[in-house]
Amino acid sequence: MSKPFGFDLPDNSKELTDKEYVNLVNRIRGNFLSYVSVLDSTLTVIISDLFLRDKNDFPLWAKTVFDEDRTASFGTKIVWISRIMKNHQDFKKAIEEKTRIKIQQKLNEIREIRNDFAHNFAQNKKIEPENVKNRIIKLYDFEEGMTTPKLFKMEEIMDLINDPWILEQLEKIEVLTKKIREN
Repeated sequence: MSKPFGFDLPDNSKELTDKEYVNLVNRIRGNFLSYVSVLDSTLTVIISDLFLRDKNDFPLWAKTVFDEDRTASFGTKIVWISRIMKNHQDFKKAIEEKTRIKIQQKLNEIREIRNDFAHNFAQNKKIEPENVKNRIIKLYDFEEGMTTPKLFKMEEIMDLINDPWILEQLEKIEVLTKKIREN
């Protein structure tokens, strides 16, 4: 499922122009945010499937729990799915505790990067040669009148996108949720 979002980075030996670097940074950010949208939607489906007894209630559910005024954030959905896995007997039986914890940790790691990518800005006017050479994404967090740089290695972001583990786990949870609903 991550294939549409992942791509091969240019070889480290290839020298990028400033424009190529900026385009690459923007593509990685865009692809990562799109990838997280898929994870977010998957969590919405799992949570909705678990709690909705009648599929005809989905529009009402979406307009109350997941409406645009009180949208459950990606972080909130992570908390909900973690609590469901921890407290629902079928999830506790089917998914060992270490895996449940790892799912939550991986989703939170992705959430933190997602927030940085979505809410921080890149300074594209002055490209730093070491960032281009080392394939570093430099974002600036502007909070309380201070600007703080944050660095991300392109390769690490692409590794997150290309790692199928979290998507496989969410798929297993989705299948388990459907089984629970059928009983």
